[in-house]
Amino acid sequence: MLRHLYVQVIAGALAGVVVGYVWPDFGIELGPLGIAFIKTMRMMVPPILFCTIVDGIVLHGGAVRTGTTVFRALIVFLAITVAALLAGLLVVTTLRPGAGLSLPPTPPGAVDLHHQLSGTPIQGAGDFLLRMVPETFFSAFTAGDILPVLFIAGLVGFGLLRLGEAGAPISQGIRILAKLQFAIVGFLLRIAPLGAFGAIAYTVGAYGISFISSLGWLVATFALACAGLALALLLLVGARTGLSPLGLLRYFRDELLIVAGTSSSEVVLPRLMTKLEGLGAQPAVVGLVIPLGYTLNLAGTAVYLVVATLFLGEALHIPLPPERIALYLAVMLVTSKASAGVIGSGFSALLLTLSLLPDVPVGAAAMLIAVDRLLSTLRALTSGVANISATLLVSRWNGGQLSLGLPLPTPETAE
Repeated sequence: MLRHLYVQVIAGALAGVVVGYVWPDFGIELGPLGIAFIKTMRMMVPPILFCTIVDGIVLHGGAVRTGTTVFRALIVFLAITVAALLAGLLVVTTLRPGAGLSLPPTPPGAVDLHHQLSGTPIQGAGDFLLRMVPETFFSAFTAGDILPVLFIAGLVGFGLLRLGEAGAPISQGIRILAKLQFAIVGFLLRIAPLGAFGAIAYTVGAYGISFISSLGWLVATFALACAGLALALLLLVGARTGLSPLGLLRYFRDELLIVAGTSSSEVVLPRLMTKLEGLGAQPAVVGLVIPLGYTLNLAGTAVYLVVATLFLGEALHIPLPPERIALYLAVMLVTSKASAGVIGSGFSALLLTLSLLPDVPVGAAAMLIAVDRLLSTLRALTSGVANISATLLVSRWNGGQLSLGLPLPTPETAE
């Protein structure tokens, strides 16, 4: 059993809880282990996205078909985001996790460590456009944003289509480069248990189990909203494709557990794409929808924005009438995409939302950092399920035949 990666991740997480509880100071010092692992995996995301998007465009063989797939993906993404906002609203207004709660200040040092994994949110449509266009062709891969990579990948992909047979060697080289990157990520995933150990030891050591448990009702509310959305998406996929929701959860078990241990869905990107193709999803669809989903289908962030904003308003005794909540939902439909340029920055999206509609003080969001590791895990899991669901739905919409009976991909076949 210990040879299974998901078992090792669970063991690392449990060890982190013990170390953070028994030796809290030492647990805090282990925080950089989790940060370093996630940053190592993020290092691989831009080149992987570039290669998979270019390969997806070339495999489609034409701009018309590529445009159709992207258009269908955007429709699915929009529907999922609306469903996520409504799910969060329904659960948070029913359970009211912030009623009667008094939040203490954030422990020293926690903000600095959190900022190691955050970045500058997108400030409106103009900033979105400017950040999409890199300063130079190669700076798209060094700036730390995903948007310029998508822009460059689209240009290269359609440029190769224009070249035709003359561009075949370049297309083949990009495909081989993608396989090399997948192999490298396979090596790096071996240290996922160490990353989970450090991240959870820091969380427990910095805030303590007792304080974190005082915000347990918020975490439970958010978890219920995320679980409801994930279940609805899996049932929809089952109805459209015939794939069993439980079968899908078992099929992606390893990936979901790695996400849970590291609070990052980016670390399983290559494995996720390989397994989706193993279900029968067209490689061209996977190569387009999954990368787009990492920027435009952040369902977990959408749920988080609703739950966190209403929780803070209630905890701080700030009334939000129905018309004001409706305005928040309209803004969140946009700001839930505000972390598109910064992977995993749902917290930054919350800061942007509170800045645009200052009913709830922006500074109040700092109170959530104590449990943001847990909330980040739920965000990543929900977004992961949403991207899996969106890819399977678009693949079925394109006429693909999906089945859980196909052979499960192995590391060797992934490489």
